[in-house]
Amino acid sequence: MEKVLDKLSEKEREFITILIEKDPLTGVYNRRKFDNDIKLLISMSERTTRGCGLLIIDIDNFKDFNDKFGHFEGDQLLRTVTQNIEQSLRNYDKIHIYRYGGEEFVVIMPDTSSHNALAIGERLRKNVKKACDITVSIGVSHYTELAGNINELITNADKALYKAKRAGKDKVLLYEKTP
Repeated sequence: MEKVLDKLSEKEREFITILIEKDPLTGVYNRRKFDNDIKLLISMSERTTRGCGLLIIDIDNFKDFNDKFGHFEGDQLLRTVTQNIEQSLRNYDKIHIYRYGGEEFVVIMPDTSSHNALAIGERLRKNVKKACDITVSIGVSHYTELAGNINELITNADKALYKAKRAGKDKVLLYEKTP
């Protein structure tokens, strides 16, 4: 396999990398890339004082939207929401956006406090609602402040997301440790 890759031009290697790392529908990084990047970004954030924030974003009532308008419109909605997420976060060069699966997206924010991660999530929620006329729920967690490892970071953001869903959707909630 390595010999085949050695024979490829730079453009061909770039194209293969895009196929491997990007979601073909939305153009943002995919779950495979997230799984690889999160380890590196957590390791890097161990060297900073602010740690690493994580958002899990879920489009509210996406299944109902798909059932009502069809998969083509559902795909269009995913693209539109993705573009809005990217536009909302374009001023932050260290932030990484991934399609986590279905209608879920993950945003990794190295060198960001939990307070700032929550504020970024809230701004993103408002921007999506205004631009796309749909709502999202967002769970927020933080490595070092609220989680000691990658699994806890993801699990805690997921718990906060589902708490936001149960609380009526269209919310951003920070994971809170229970005593």
